Amino acid sequence: MRKIKPKSYEYMEMLIGAESENKLLARKAADQLGLGLISLSSVEAGLLSALAEFSDAKKVVEIGTLTGLSALAVLENAGSDFKLWTLEKSPEHALAATKVLQNYISKGACEVIVGDAREKLEVLSAQAPFDLVFIDGNKAAYLDYFNWAIKNIRIGGLVVADNVFLSGAVWGESTEQKFNEKQIGAVKKMNELAFSDKNLKSFFIPTEEGMLVCKKLSS
Repeated sequence: MRKIKPKSYEYMEMLIGAESENKLLARKAADQLGLGLISLSSVEAGLLSALAEFSDAKKVVEIGTLTGLSALAVLENAGSDFKLWTLEKSPEHALAATKVLQNYISKGACEVIVGDAREKLEVLSAQAPFDLVFIDGNKAAYLDYFNWAIKNIRIGGLVVADNVFLSGAVWGESTEQKFNEKQIGAVKKMNELAFSDKNLKSFFIPTEEGMLVCKKLSS
């Protein structure tokens, strides 16, 4: 969960400039659901957008739509041949995201898939290989999502995961937001696998919540 912005974020956001109207609508929808603090900051959204663009991603899977902010981060600079599949378990969140993403949905650039991600991902495997998978859903299922992603991205593709520090819980720090043992265990195992798998090149971006980036080197 994001806390009060540090001065460094205020400085970066000043340089980045104002967000698009769609992104502001996504933030407003998250606020109305009482979930504004779990949305990506504009700095983190910019990182995700850059990773998608720099890796020339054209087929992207997002696990955890919320109200569509992170989806917009990869869609707003995408070309005509781009497709995003974004998965969301909550029908209420998916409805809010669908309104924000409607322009992209109508053009066929985005599909919002409602249901349990682990079940829906197995169906989505038929569309593999993907260029990028962004993980920002159920923390207890992060290891399952990560294993699926590594299996279903192309060589050279990226897996990006948000919240990989769990506010410090992964290294034993007491946190305001309480995480259970299953959540902490899944994220810790994912992080460890990212750096022990010789088929991956991995690094952390030390954002407030922690972002993990893995490049698939070989099968």
